[in-house]
Amino acid sequence: MNAKINLVSKYIFVALLVCLPLSLENCSTDRVELAEFAFNGSTMGTTYHIIITGRPIDAQERSAIATSVDSALLDFNRIYSTYEDQSEISRFNRNESIHPIPVSQKLLQVVAAGQEFCMASDGAFDITVMPIVNFFGFGFKLGENRFPTVDEIDSWLQLTGCDKLEVGDSVLTKSDPRITIDLSAIAKGDGSDYIAKFLMDKGHKNIFVEIGGEIVVHGHNKEGELWKIGIDRPTFGGSPGADLQHVIQLTNKAIASSGDYRNYREVEGKRISHTIDPRTGSPINHNLASVSVIANTCLLADGISTSVMVMGQEEGLSWLEAKDDVEGLLITREPDGSFKEYMTSGFKEYIFE
Repeated sequence: MNAKINLVSKYIFVALLVCLPLSLENCSTDRVELAEFAFNGSTMGTTYHIIITGRPIDAQERSAIATSVDSALLDFNRIYSTYEDQSEISRFNRNESIHPIPVSQKLLQVVAAGQEFCMASDGAFDITVMPIVNFFGFGFKLGENRFPTVDEIDSWLQLTGCDKLEVGDSVLTKSDPRITIDLSAIAKGDGSDYIAKFLMDKGHKNIFVEIGGEIVVHGHNKEGELWKIGIDRPTFGGSPGADLQHVIQLTNKAIASSGDYRNYREVEGKRISHTIDPRTGSPINHNLASVSVIANTCLLADGISTSVMVMGQEEGLSWLEAKDDVEGLLITREPDGSFKEYMTSGFKEYIFE
């Protein structure tokens, strides 16, 4: 998900999720606000935004924090970016071998997580969809301005699936030399988890970390309240934050969203979503417009939201409800243009307004 931020009134708006502290105008005038340090940058083809609240941080320490975060995210880019020829994932994708290929532990861990999502979702989540993503123009290639033939789809489906990769202790093995992988559906969530842990290990207890709309929060915002995060109504062409479905409040949790209304293309007069159903080799074709998932880690929230977006409302909600420590909000687009929401039994407790 590509994130865009826009400072408007009380909120900073982040792609599908709209975040950051609300001004609590009804608070007592003697409330003492926490000091706040906020900074942002670019990574993984999108942006990141970080807020630390608590004790005052001087200019020297601020610079050191920002530099170390930027450096860590640069390392992530060097592993996960399919847009960089020399990234580890790009080199793996170019390696036409069916023999075990040595990879870093970091790449191995996220690939293993992707494989677990694939098996748990019966193939609704699949990191081997790179050829399909590129054909439709949602990867590092321009994409075709036509729909694929049946033969093309059949050829892709021969190269996708949980069984096409084997994860070893320090190696990955392709079942076919043409297999390529795309970790964009979980890499940003993993990055948010990593940076949040990095900052907490440095002693910061109140943090907000967002990479491309995938969010981790701990502690409290500058007003000493839980972090407030807005969820957009999935309106095509709408500005982030202009039309909110809900505002939720979180701490010590992660939230990620997937949707069909920010990242899409027009092909032969038809709007297509960037979310690919690996089981059919085509973009999703149902009325589920967005999914927001709350979980203990952002990698988990990221992978689950993508899986549910592929499944659709009925299958996805049932799958979500069966999971422990995970809650979700699903919004469908109805034939008359209205929206209808469905949520897991525990999601309501997070709603602020």
